[in-house]
Amino acid sequence: MPDTFYMLFFFGIIYLIEFGIVYLSTRKSFPKRSLQLNAGAWLLLMMITYYSGALGGLFSVLLMIVLLLVLRKPSQVKDFQQFYAENKIYTSKKISHAVADILGNRNWTYAEGTLNKNAGETINYFFWQGYTSSYVTTGKFTHTTAYTHYLAFIFPPGTVSNVFKQHALAAADKSHYTLKEKIKFFFIPDTDTPCLVTTAADGSFIVEYVTTPDVEHYAKRLSWIKENITKLYYPVTEFAFAN
Repeated sequence: MPDTFYMLFFFGIIYLIEFGIVYLSTRKSFPKRSLQLNAGAWLLLMMITYYSGALGGLFSVLLMIVLLLVLRKPSQVKDFQQFYAENKIYTSKKISHAVADILGNRNWTYAEGTLNKNAGETINYFFWQGYTSSYVTTGKFTHTTAYTHYLAFIFPPGTVSNVFKQHALAAADKSHYTLKEKIKFFFIPDTDTPCLVTTAADGSFIVEYVTTPDVEHYAKRLSWIKENITKLYYPVTEFAFAN
């Protein structure tokens, strides 16, 4: 029995260090469940070690090291720089107070870009990235910091058509969600559906998403904007008549 205790103590410390590293690197990407998932995985490995002995514990350590190397996310600094350069997105000091009143204080960073419309016409838009953080209690004496990231596309008054606005409103409609989707998005953020589509007091049109702060998600959202900004009509549906 003492040998089992020392074995569990030894491997438990190693697992704790490994999962601590995993937690610190994933808490911003998966804020709501990161600590719980890591704690659950730690308990699972402890059970495997208890029932399979030192050999199972050693195998679990090697498996964790391999997973850390495979799942380790490389720095995206260069990817972001390339994304901003290719899409002509640059830092901006222009701020619409009417938009800021709606979007609130989310530690925004401000940028602006240019999009091509029909017949060679171009329009300027604003590209806001922000986040909120909050303390989440995970136990009597423990807590973690939860992050929620946002991406907002803001179009100055008169720059987008009513057709584009209809497409954006339709994209934000969640009434068609199945029960499975509702359960899924209760636990993880829906990064494909706008969380807010509205017009500010000054006429600026806002399309905002909850997002994961990486190039892949940003590119998908911008691609949708580009695809729909040039459309000249909106399909005749019940939703179109409702709005």
